Amino acid sequence: MKKTSCPKTSLSWLFVAIIALAGGGCSLWNPLTEQSEPARITSLSDSTKNSPAKRKATLSNSGKINPLPPEQVGYYMDVQYANLQQKLRNQRIDLSLQNSKITMVIPGATIFDVNSTAINKGAQSALTAITGVLAEYDNTMITVAGHTDNRGETDYNQELSEQRALAIGEYLSQRGITPTRLVIQCFGQNRPIADNSIPSGRAENRRVELIIEPIVARQSSS
Repeated sequence: MKKTSCPKTSLSWLFVAIIALAGGGCSLWNPLTEQSEPARITSLSDSTKNSPAKRKATLSNSGKINPLPPEQVGYYMDVQYANLQQKLRNQRIDLSLQNSKITMVIPGATIFDVNSTAINKGAQSALTAITGVLAEYDNTMITVAGHTDNRGETDYNQELSEQRALAIGEYLSQRGITPTRLVIQCFGQNRPIADNSIPSGRAENRRVELIIEPIVARQSSS
């Protein structure tokens, strides 16, 4: 799973991915314990140098995903969107499709308890349904972005958004989503979508977004 550059704070680099090419594996260096730990997240390259757009280009040329012919993209994403709508019709998830990009906005309270980064049991049915569709329609890249409201310390919110996004990414990858399809982003309190001065607005801002984009084959020049 690819972790993109997050806004830098003193805590936002809690985990630094170190690729162990010789062993074919990966470990994480935890600066708090000063120990390497088994990695559940994999990275192909330096996270500070890759945006989701660059990741899509990497995937399209990696040989691990078959890029979609441009003429098939619209239908492919429409059908995937319809499947997600059907699977999530009874869930509190805002689902939209625009310009062949699917966005899911999941309220933080739906997935996590207060100040927790552990996925609660009530969210697992929705995430399992999402995973099933994403596994079936595997010609896509999935960005998982964590967001918080503006209450509390900025550094704490930054770390919380990161760890919640990582928790969702790990859940998906442990259930069959190829880690290289995943991009992790953390925005803390920096991208509100509602008024932080009222409780309902803060509840909207505490969220995780999943953005699903097609990997499209490059058109050959004639």
